[in-house]
Amino acid sequence: IKVDPVEGQAVYHWMTRTVNGERLLDDVAKETLRKQIWQIADYCGLGIITYATMSNHFHVLIRVPQKPPLTDTELIRRYRVLYPKPTKYQTARFEVIQSQLKSHHPEAQAWRDRQLAMMGDLSPFMKLVKQRFSVWFNRTHQRYGTLWAERFKSVLVEAKVGVMRTMAAYIDLNAVRAGFVDDPKDYRFCGYAEAVAGRKSAQDGIVQLVEGGRAHDWKWTQSAYRETLFGKGSAPRENKSRIDAAAFEKVIKSNG
Repeated sequence: IKVDPVEGQAVYHWMTRTVNGERLLDDVAKETLRKQIWQIADYCGLGIITYATMSNHFHVLIRVPQKPPLTDTELIRRYRVLYPKPTKYQTARFEVIQSQLKSHHPEAQAWRDRQLAMMGDLSPFMKLVKQRFSVWFNRTHQRYGTLWAERFKSVLVEAKVGVMRTMAAYIDLNAVRAGFVDDPKDYRFCGYAEAVAGRKSAQDGIVQLVEGGRAHDWKWTQSAYRETLFGKGSAPRENKSRIDAAAFEKVIKSNG
């Protein structure tokens, strides 16, 4: 189920796995995928609420806003986001595009249409993430062929704070359930850990999960979110208890 972005915003939980579920993603690959998720979300104009990259799959809880009108200046900014270290050819291409836009060249509208078709929509976002990461991974590991087992799984999430918070905690606790860490703040490849490390965009995602979060500082918001993660604000319980799995299943089924 997908909401037309022209009609309104929506929140989705999506997940995809590597081919045969093989544990192909080491820390270097996870770091590359983490960067690409943020980069392409910026290009597409989507909001990452939280995410988790694991060795054979990754999750993202994402907000797709209602499509706004975009200026040529914003289109150029987003286009540049995809090429943080442009080659000479790419730099020259930027200059050509800007010149065509200013002169109202016939190719300018075609370029606008191509960019807009990739923005404000979940499917093009996923396509870009998986394609660009696959190219990097295969080139880096001297392999070829498919990297992903399937297209992707997407679940429309009810955009209520409590529902989104439970889903986000399910995602952030992936590494805890896998036994990698006792606290998700110690697993650098998830949204909560990035927020704790001080990334403003990651903190903004967590703020959306807490009632009144925007009216308080990050420390207060973090403590409130940890009550969902561990049942208390400052640290995990001594017995390292997790969110009740049955509660997760109830939320997931109600949204799927």
